[in-house]
Amino acid sequence: MAYFSLPPLTLPCYRFDYHSHFGGILPVDNPKAVATAPLELKVAYQIPDEGSTINVDATVNVVKGQQLTLAGLFGGQLDEQQPERGALSLFLKALMLMEEDNPLAKLAGSPNHSRYERGECIAEDIFIACVCLADQLKLPVLRDAVATNPVLYSTVRNALKQLALAPPIGEKRPIEDLMPLLRYFNDKIYSASKYTPFDDAYRMRSFAMKKLRAEDGGNERYLQWMAMSLLYLEQEGIAHAQLAMGEDEIRVANAVLGVYNTNRNTRYKLLAHTATVYAGDQALAGELNNKILPLFEDASLTEVIGIDLLGSENKVGNYGELFSFLATQMNAQPAALTKFFGSAEQPRALQLVSHIHCGEGMGVSSDNRSAIGYAIAYSRFAPGSKFYRAYADYVLACRTAAKGRRDENARGTVGTPEYKDNGVSGLFDEMFRNDSLTIDGLTLRRYDGNSVRTQELVAYAGKRNMMALCEALDGSPPPTQPPAAQTQSYYQLLTASGSLLGFRLGHAYYYRSFVAARYPLIAFDTNLGSNSITGASGLFASVEGYRLNRGFRHLDGYVDTDLLTTVSDKVMFMGLQALSVDQVDSLMTLARGSKTLTELLQQGQKTLSGLLSAAIAPIAPNMNPDASYASFSALVTAMVGANTSPSVWFAALARVLNVFINWRSYLLGSDAQGVEHTNVQDEFLRCVLLLAYNVAPFDTSADGAAAVGKSLQELVSTISAAYWQTTVGPLAANTSGRGNTATIAGYKAPASVVTVARAVTPDSASA
Repeated sequence: MAYFSLPPLTLPCYRFDYHSHFGGILPVDNPKAVATAPLELKVAYQIPDEGSTINVDATVNVVKGQQLTLAGLFGGQLDEQQPERGALSLFLKALMLMEEDNPLAKLAGSPNHSRYERGECIAEDIFIACVCLADQLKLPVLRDAVATNPVLYSTVRNALKQLALAPPIGEKRPIEDLMPLLRYFNDKIYSASKYTPFDDAYRMRSFAMKKLRAEDGGNERYLQWMAMSLLYLEQEGIAHAQLAMGEDEIRVANAVLGVYNTNRNTRYKLLAHTATVYAGDQALAGELNNKILPLFEDASLTEVIGIDLLGSENKVGNYGELFSFLATQMNAQPAALTKFFGSAEQPRALQLVSHIHCGEGMGVSSDNRSAIGYAIAYSRFAPGSKFYRAYADYVLACRTAAKGRRDENARGTVGTPEYKDNGVSGLFDEMFRNDSLTIDGLTLRRYDGNSVRTQELVAYAGKRNMMALCEALDGSPPPTQPPAAQTQSYYQLLTASGSLLGFRLGHAYYYRSFVAARYPLIAFDTNLGSNSITGASGLFASVEGYRLNRGFRHLDGYVDTDLLTTVSDKVMFMGLQALSVDQVDSLMTLARGSKTLTELLQQGQKTLSGLLSAAIAPIAPNMNPDASYASFSALVTAMVGANTSPSVWFAALARVLNVFINWRSYLLGSDAQGVEHTNVQDEFLRCVLLLAYNVAPFDTSADGAAAVGKSLQELVSTISAAYWQTTVGPLAANTSGRGNTATIAGYKAPASVVTVARAVTPDSASA
């Protein structure tokens, strides 16, 4: 029957994060994320200084109980008030951004108002926060507040600093009443959301970190930030990670990772990132040759194993310049790029990773941006005091409306909990979901991850980039001399046997099935949580749809079955047409020629094992064929149960073979836990959920259903481990972290629902 249920699954930790950004790991504020044991690292590195180098020796400490968050980092010494000080410090640095480098002021002063100014949505968020605070504190500056003028921000900053002073003994600190409000807006400013593009959040984090480094003891806290980020990963259960970081910070990070890996038995690696793939011609080539290549010529940078092409993806990437650079380096003698890879003595990795962000998109544009930016770009006159007075009134009116809506909908459910009681929850929904603010007859548009416009832009950019990438892969290097001979494509050249290059696409949310079939040696990393939470997946058409499907976003609640089908088709298509004619013929022959399923699985083991080995060919040498066949048999048996129809056997065989064919979609990543509100263990459970829904219904007993969940989670973990061993090297000895217990039940049919209930198991080992 279509109803299915998996008994409580105890999922061990998924040990890999194939896609994260160093600057986005730490959450903004989470009292539960604390160091469970003290950490001390002795770090030594060199920094350039006017043509020479300076040797730096430092001891990095993270004390037990330290909150592994931005608030914990910015709060200074560990005590009861550290999280509060940290939250205040974060907000004050956001105000400093608006005083010193206001994105909205830069946009207003730019000759090109059509270009999205990086950070303009968080700038608008900060302006909204200041309006709320100025009203609550009865500051007269509110009446003449202008978003592009620093007066409002400096006035609010000074008022907050005054409120934070120690009160007379026995009295409550005045700032305490404002902390829920500050924490709410910090979340909007320092992490991505429906209304905050992820690149804006990185802009704010980068600015705040520069301010922190400029303070007394700033360099020590900068190193502590790196150590805290790695400890956060470890306590999440991750022992292997590939972390993107800029060339300007990667040397220091390499020193921290090297010591951390040695002390903690982890395998944390770095990818040198560049966003110039979306810049003008030769911009990427110049950065690759002048900044990235030297990182692979430096023998000391042992943890740097690849290149990460990232960006907001609101333009078409110049992927051909990457492939041209790689081809040139492959032909160079000696090959400087890969001399520390492969069979080299103590190699950094078996392959140099080329990780390309593609098929995601952020959705910002000249007409999908901050409301104030839209007014600057499309109004006939520059917004003045009258506009900003009306805007401030609108903010306060929507705050009142949001409170009324919360009061009317006070009762929540497990899947759709009530709003948090911080005085402003739902404010941004009230302000922006209907685009109801106008100026001189112009309706102001606002970036909203759930809006039709954002989804159109994201899909358009994501699909264009996936095809641009394919066209670049199919292209060929220019011939070295005439007459032009038939040359190999970049894909053939760069993935040829013996190549020390490995390719993985980050996101690849659009056209993945096409790319997977056309380029079998290119892998993917999947991070559906970040894509759905920040709007890149285009899964939710409304705020209500977003909240309703909390079971998909946070793995604790409800999930529409139509959503599961859509996601599955996009990232791990399981349809029969995905199989080749030979594969279908082989399965059909086995089903027709067997009297029982047991006989089929016994006598057909050689044929089926051959099909499985072919399906996972790139990682097959690091997979146990007997274990793979045991998983295959367990899943088929659970799906078939006591059914004696050969057609049912064939359907089960085909579906489970497709599970193996899609192995490249089980390499999971968080896309930065703190910025994107997700983590790898969520991704693991989400992947198991999708696979379980694909192989359901199970015509079997409760024990058989339990075996399905166990087989799927073991398969995903084993594949991820085999890919690491194939491309990077040996696995880590670290076994710390926590597991999850989850119960999944649902009805496999259109317009139905799956429920997910989850609990966290105790630590399997001390972190």
